[in-house]
Amino acid sequence: MSPSTLYAFLSHDLLGNMLATVIVTGVGYTAKRIRARLRNRNGQTHHTGQ
Repeated sequence: MSPSTLYAFLSHDLLGNMLATVIVTGVGYTAKRIRARLRNRNGQTHHTGQ
Protein backbone atom coordinates (compact mmCIF):
# COMPACT_ATOMS: atom_id res chain seq x y z
CA MET A 1 0.00 0.00 0.00
CA SER A 2 1.52 3.30 -1.03
CA PRO A 3 1.69 6.20 1.43
CA SER A 4 -0.81 8.25 -0.58
CA THR A 5 -3.31 5.36 -0.56
CA LEU A 6 -2.79 4.86 3.16
CA TYR A 7 -3.24 8.58 3.78
CA ALA A 8 -6.43 8.68 1.70
CA PHE A 9 -7.85 5.65 3.52
CA LEU A 10 -7.01 6.97 6.97
CA SER A 11 -8.20 10.48 6.26
CA HIS A 12 -11.57 9.31 4.94
CA ASP A 13 -11.95 6.72 7.66
CA LEU A 14 -10.97 9.09 10.45
CA LEU A 15 -13.08 11.92 9.08
CA GLY A 16 -16.02 9.56 8.76
CA ASN A 17 -15.60 8.36 12.33
CA MET A 18 -15.25 11.90 13.61
CA LEU A 19 -18.33 13.00 11.71
CA ALA A 20 -20.32 10.04 13.05
CA THR A 21 -19.16 10.85 16.58
CA VAL A 22 -20.21 14.47 16.23
CA ILE A 23 -23.61 13.48 14.84
CA VAL A 24 -24.29 10.91 17.57
CA THR A 25 -23.13 13.31 20.29
CA GLY A 26 -25.26 16.10 18.86
CA VAL A 27 -28.36 13.92 18.66
CA GLY A 28 -27.84 12.71 22.23
CA TYR A 29 -27.32 16.24 23.52
CA THR A 30 -30.39 17.50 21.68
CA ALA A 31 -32.52 14.66 23.04
CA LYS A 32 -31.27 15.39 26.56
CA ARG A 33 -32.15 19.08 26.22
CA ILE A 34 -35.62 18.26 24.88
CA ARG A 35 -36.30 15.81 27.73
CA ALA A 36 -35.12 18.35 30.31
CA ARG A 37 -37.28 21.08 28.79
CA LEU A 38 -40.35 18.83 28.75
CA ARG A 39 -39.69 17.70 32.32
CA ASN A 40 -39.37 21.30 33.49
CA ARG A 41 -42.49 22.35 31.62
CA ASN A 42 -44.49 19.44 33.01
CA GLY A 43 -43.17 20.07 36.51
CA GLN A 44 -44.37 23.68 36.42
CA THR A 45 -47.95 22.91 35.44
CA HIS A 46 -50.59 23.42 38.08
CA HIS A 47 -52.85 20.44 38.59
CA THR A 48 -56.30 21.42 39.65
CA GLY A 49 -58.91 18.98 40.77
CA GLN A 50 -58.84 15.64 42.54
